[in-house]
Amino acid sequence: MIGGLKDRLTEATLKFDRAKVILKVALDIVDERGRSEVGDFDYRTLVARLYELGHSFEPKMILRALERDYGIIETSYKSSNQHWWRFIDVDEVRDFLGQEEEDPDVMLIKAQAASLSLDELERKLITLQQRGMRSDMDKAIFRKIAFEDLPLLVEIYKKSIQYEETKNISMKVKKILTLASKLTRINNAKNNNKGLPEKEREGENNDVNSLRLLDG
Repeated sequence: MIGGLKDRLTEATLKFDRAKVILKVALDIVDERGRSEVGDFDYRTLVARLYELGHSFEPKMILRALERDYGIIETSYKSSNQHWWRFIDVDEVRDFLGQEEEDPDVMLIKAQAASLSLDELERKLITLQQRGMRSDMDKAIFRKIAFEDLPLLVEIYKKSIQYEETKNISMKVKKILTLASKLTRINNAKNNNKGLPEKEREGENNDVNSLRLLDG
């Protein structure tokens, strides 16, 4: 490996047209999640974000080159189904890609999205969906999300759809809002069913069974 990091970044992005795209998406992941002990970004999330942006290429070979040939990233964790990397110098990479000249509105959107911990919020909603919001605690958690987080997400969504640089944020937020909407429908259906007398519920079940017989 010859030269400083800036020289290696220049060489890597000249040799691989898609290296700059990969590095930008990886930086976006860092901006959203922050730097963690396990690493800055993982392969699965990187591929998903690339796909969301309309890129269908396989980044594995370029990632290997960025690590082994150019020393821009390093493996921070690896298992049978996970691979995480860490930037050798994230600020140097950010400067090279011109992030310091980013639109202030774009920087604000990214900061606001990061402050809401979108991945954690998505995990909470998925867990509630899997459990079916059975307990009062589940309902309290969802109520807090609905009144405190979702209004802020709507505002971020309205802003993020205006910029190409925040397209991945708008898609993530829309996914979370869709999950919340599904949970609302599930909860409403349960509440409506609870209000029906037993005989009426039995009648509804008979109607459903009749429809199944007609379909079958």
